[in-house]
Amino acid sequence: MLQSIATRTIVPVGLAVTGFVAICCLSLYSIMKQDMIDDAAQGGRKIANTVVLSTRYAMLHNDRQHLGSIIANIGQHQGVKHLRVFNHDGFITFSRNQTEIGQQVNKKVEGCSGCHSGEKPAEQLAAVKQTRRFTNERGVEVLAMTQPIYNEPSCSTTSCHYHSPSQKVLGMLDIGLDQGPLQNSLALMRYRMIVFTLMTLVLTVGGVAALLNRSFFVPLKKLLAVTSDEKPCDFEQQLESGYGELSILARNYQRIVARLNDTREALARCRNCSKEKDDTDNNG
Repeated sequence: MLQSIATRTIVPVGLAVTGFVAICCLSLYSIMKQDMIDDAAQGGRKIANTVVLSTRYAMLHNDRQHLGSIIANIGQHQGVKHLRVFNHDGFITFSRNQTEIGQQVNKKVEGCSGCHSGEKPAEQLAAVKQTRRFTNERGVEVLAMTQPIYNEPSCSTTSCHYHSPSQKVLGMLDIGLDQGPLQNSLALMRYRMIVFTLMTLVLTVGGVAALLNRSFFVPLKKLLAVTSDEKPCDFEQQLESGYGELSILARNYQRIVARLNDTREALARCRNCSKEKDDTDNNG
């Protein structure tokens, strides 16, 4: 009986705690994962903006050699998978990969579709559309950012430039960052959350089982032992008063047993009296 009650009590509690902790951990992991991805994207956009600012002087003076050196040096940085600049017509003018210089970018690909989704190219690009995630030809997961290069008044008024003031966007800077460190951080976070979940489950289920055993199963076992024993016993010694409803049940059982004992004694006295009376009548 105790095993049946223990199973029907602890198993549902364990399942409920397991489900609750699992849902909480999954929700927390999803939120933290999205926050880490957003932080990585924000960091990538800052890097892209820094590259644009770094090349501003070279662009103003139309120093293509200096500009190419800047792109090449930044492109060699660990974690940068691709770095390129393409003009308003989609031709790659500068790139970390020298072999793709002069090639035209397909405007329907994900990096360009944000601006060229309509009939007229967009002059402003939302932060969400600037960021994209994909797997490159080498199987590496890449977080890429596209940063517009806007036409400033100093650009259109410089003698070496031919851009019209009405042209708002001169080109785009496209940079791709390796997501390996981010994926490693997410894997470590998953591992830690799994360990935390298992520890929480063990401690919670163990604590609940210990509490139930002390406050319920032990007094219930004593109550069963007392009620199964036909010999009279002292309930105050067998069951402490701090067991709540079980103590009340034990005292009620004690009263019932006492009444039954009184009834048995009364019946025994009546039988004795009747027997003595019959013996007296027979002798008379």
